[in-house]
Amino acid sequence: MATFTVVLGSEPFADVVFDILSSDVTEGAVSVPTLTFTAGDWDVPQTVTVTGQDDFQDDGDVAYNVTVAVSSGDAKYAALASQTAGLVNEDDDVSRFVVSTASGNKTEAGATATFTVVLGSEPFADVVLDVSSLDVTEGKVNHSVLTFTAADWDVPQTVTVTGQDDFHDDGDVAYNVTVAVSSGDAKYAALASQTAGLVNEDDDVSRFVVSTASGNKTEAGATATFTVVLGSEPFAD
Repeated sequence: MATFTVVLGSEPFADVVFDILSSDVTEGAVSVPTLTFTAGDWDVPQTVTVTGQDDFQDDGDVAYNVTVAVSSGDAKYAALASQTAGLVNEDDDVSRFVVSTASGNKTEAGATATFTVVLGSEPFADVVLDVSSLDVTEGKVNHSVLTFTAADWDVPQTVTVTGQDDFHDDGDVAYNVTVAVSSGDAKYAALASQTAGLVNEDDDVSRFVVSTASGNKTEAGATATFTVVLGSEPFAD
């Protein structure tokens, strides 16, 4: 918000009316459209407040003018040229996308984790985010593409990552899901990729299981049996 004052330099012979006009109402709006000075208050300054307008776009600081134009039945005041006050609407928006921390456990038993993605400002063109797991043997994403428009840029979208089972006792494995951006909006197109770090928790154990023997073992030659099985897929025989 900015303010400036207007005051006359002499008592007028007729009322003096000033029209107050913003050159760009999408950047700055004036508090009053007109100011009127009379012979009774010509030397009392009147204040105009200009309020910056928020557009949600990363369009940088924008300069604009507020024009003060005069009209009056006093010929000398009526002959005066308009004056302008130069202002700048300082931008508070940033082109960025935010990837949240993943929540939930990712296990080989099929449990899932989720994270959200949202933009930081309204884009000038659609923003497309490519979502990919860097190790699909450990985790797979449910959405490979997220698209944000000027209408839904501030609505978070959710990605679900499902842990994959490999039957090996390979321990908990860390991997990343990458989010890469493309857009016709130059500032968004210039952004670097981001990653969400996840861990696929192992559910396999290196072991072998010997069952309880069954059948009768006698000196007459009867037999008994038991089984042996591994608890996980081995990396070698």
